[in-house]
Amino acid sequence: MWTKLDCYPCFLKQALSALKRSNLSEEKKIEIIRKTAEYISTLSPTESPAYNTYLTFKKIYEMADLKDPYYEEKKHYNNLALKLYDTLKNIVETSEDPLYTAIKVAIAGNIIDLGILDISKLNLREYIKDIINTPLAIDHYHYFKQELEETDEILYLLDNAGEIVFDRILIEELSKTKNIISVVNEYPIINDAILEDAIEVGLNKYSKVITTGSGSVGKPPELGSKEYQDIFCNAKLIISKGQANYEGLEGRGYNIFFLLKAKCEIVAKNLGVNEGDSVFLYEKANQKRL
Repeated sequence: MWTKLDCYPCFLKQALSALKRSNLSEEKKIEIIRKTAEYISTLSPTESPAYNTYLTFKKIYEMADLKDPYYEEKKHYNNLALKLYDTLKNIVETSEDPLYTAIKVAIAGNIIDLGILDISKLNLREYIKDIINTPLAIDHYHYFKQELEETDEILYLLDNAGEIVFDRILIEELSKTKNIISVVNEYPIINDAILEDAIEVGLNKYSKVITTGSGSVGKPPELGSKEYQDIFCNAKLIISKGQANYEGLEGRGYNIFFLLKAKCEIVAKNLGVNEGDSVFLYEKANQKRL
């Protein structure tokens, strides 16, 4: 997926969101955002939105000396999601098809994205019910069940803090019959989950947790450590969670299932769905999208 016209103001908006979380003076913030705007103008449209987002945040983190500006919010959403855990678990366990319901629960968690959306006023409980009761705009569950029969191990690319509690529900279900390797970022960027978050919400109890070895957005193997590259390239089945991971990995020939909410018009159009739709998309290795 390549960067489109409307992605450029979004890069600036996300940069401003991070900058506002700094303790710098108003004058310094203005200086940095102006430099950031100039930098964004140089970003290539033939790169993915995820990669250009990564470059934008990398630049503004350096200029503003930011380490983890979303730290407190990540903790807040981890704790909030953990309070919903028992409810989510009960929804899955009492459903007709626990695995399918766990997939929809995981997709519901993709709303926790501080880089794109303001969810401070969202009623998460009602939102989750709506997602579970609404058909998926793209539903490749039947392909997923077929692929599960062909492998004993799944590589699960995680997305945001808080959201990973919803992923834990699915990972628990999958771990009953499969070995799971969960992937988080090595370094903080936006509200992407890192190892500390994965351990905090208990993902290490149900999967082996590794890091990308980087702080990249979208988790492309070429920007990660050798360990991550080796594991990624040898994975027979990959679950990619979230919009940024979709932006960075779709159309590249991997055997991969994308779980996400289409949270912007550009991604929705690329998927052929409406903005806000829930998607469970299969891209078969070295073939066009199904």
